[in-house]
Amino acid sequence: MSKEVAESCFAMLHMEMVALAAGDDVAEATPAQLQVAARRLESAGFEVGLRLVERHSKDRARFADTLDIIKFICKDFWYEVYRKQIDKLQTNNRGVFMLQDNKHRLLSRCSPSLERQGSAKELGSLHAKFPCGLIRGALYGLGVNASVGVEVHKLTSCQFTIRIQTPDTK
Repeated sequence: MSKEVAESCFAMLHMEMVALAAGDDVAEATPAQLQVAARRLESAGFEVGLRLVERHSKDRARFADTLDIIKFICKDFWYEVYRKQIDKLQTNNRGVFMLQDNKHRLLSRCSPSLERQGSAKELGSLHAKFPCGLIRGALYGLGVNASVGVEVHKLTSCQFTIRIQTPDTK
C-alpha cells in the first residue's frame, strides 16, 4: 500500500485549510484577522514538518552541521513533499539562508479572480505560511532552532528566509 497522497488532494486540503483559517472572504479580512490566520497556518505547517522529517530522516546518518541539514531540507525533504527541489539556496555564512522556489506548487494553484487581483499578494503570502511552518518544523525536528519568514514575489514564486537561532540570539 502506498503512503503517498495525490498532489491534487494535498492542494485541495491546503486550499481548504487557508479558507478555514482566513474565514469566508480573505479580501475583506482585517490585518489582525490575516495575522491570526497566518499564525494558524504556520503552526499547522510546523506540526506537519516535525512529523514528516522524523519519517524521512530516520534511516539517514546524522548530519554533520547546519549546512547539511539545510541541504537536506532543500533537496530531499522538499522533494518528498512537493516533488521538486528548492530552486536556489543562498547563505551569508552567518546563520542566514535564503531558499528560493520559483514555481511553488501550492502558490501556482491559487489564481485570484479579476476582482481579487489587488489582494493577490496577501493571498499568496497566506498560502505560503504553511510551507514556512513546514520548514521551521522540519528544522526543529532535526535539532535546529530557527525563525523562518517568507516573501512572495510573484504569485508563483516565493523566498523563504531562515535565521538560525543560537543560544545567545533571540
